[in-house]
Amino acid sequence: MKRFYSFLTMLLLATSMLVGCNTAQEPVKESETKPKTEQKTKETAAFPVTVTDALGDKATIEAKPERIVTLVPSITETVFALGLGEAVVGVSDFDNYPEEAAAKEKVGGMEFNVEQIIALKPDIVLAHESGLSKKEGLEQLKNAGVTVIVVQDAQSFDKMYDSFALIGEATGTSEKAAELTENMKVQFAALEEKAAKIPEADRKTVFIEVSPAPDIFTTGKGTFMDEMLTIIRAENAAKDEDGWVQLNEEAIIALNPDTIITTYGDYIDNAPAQVLERKGWQDIKAIQAQQVYEVHPDLVTRSGPRLAEGVEELAKAVYPEIFAK
Repeated sequence: MKRFYSFLTMLLLATSMLVGCNTAQEPVKESETKPKTEQKTKETAAFPVTVTDALGDKATIEAKPERIVTLVPSITETVFALGLGEAVVGVSDFDNYPEEAAAKEKVGGMEFNVEQIIALKPDIVLAHESGLSKKEGLEQLKNAGVTVIVVQDAQSFDKMYDSFALIGEATGTSEKAAELTENMKVQFAALEEKAAKIPEADRKTVFIEVSPAPDIFTTGKGTFMDEMLTIIRAENAAKDEDGWVQLNEEAIIALNPDTIITTYGDYIDNAPAQVLERKGWQDIKAIQAQQVYEVHPDLVTRSGPRLAEGVEELAKAVYPEIFAK
């Protein structure tokens, strides 16, 4: 009996040790698999989700979109910045960035091809508030069972961040959208810090020309381009105007800006030279000092992920002695 009890005691001790070893190993196995599944689990858990778009319309998205059509470049750039490039199956004729976007199937420009979009079988179509003239086409897509989400025409940085959040929520990339917003805020803050060193007496008035003569348009207060000038400590020559506005040449001459920035060099050859040669403009300070520059339009007119880069390019043109170093 002594031998039996000794054997039983040893057996129980060995069993408890074996159980203990197995228990200790379990967390290791869990930690090994967690990194591979954590992101996928979060994305899956986000759905179904109901979002409210720029028009106040609600849309329910049942699962993470795997086929996306975007109808304006700023949205396309945002979708790619959120790591969703492979899911994009169609873009507008104007999309040229990133390179992968330019290679996607084109679905039209000012007027998109409804039938072509339907044939692409998208899970969602991301449209833009500025394209409401095409509302009939958007209704046709909805009637065909396509989920359409209209993103607002952001005229401020905060509204742009809201657009990032909406796109992130609709595509299961809310965390990446928040990171994108935070990264841009950091970039803007760095530019503001650098601009703060510019003495008050050296700060310039800037006229931004977004379309050439004879129909010259500029950007007044209440626009993200006005906000861009504020960041670099420049004064918008058209600060008394509201939104995007057309001005005649007499009014522009009266504004007498220190610097003129053109943003249409993608379709006008040597835009600054044409501005410098305009008749009657010879007394404008910017013309006299040869302070007329072109900034790449895609960087400063698209309210998307590259806008911080656009602000830096604008800063280099207006204050090269500070920002071009």
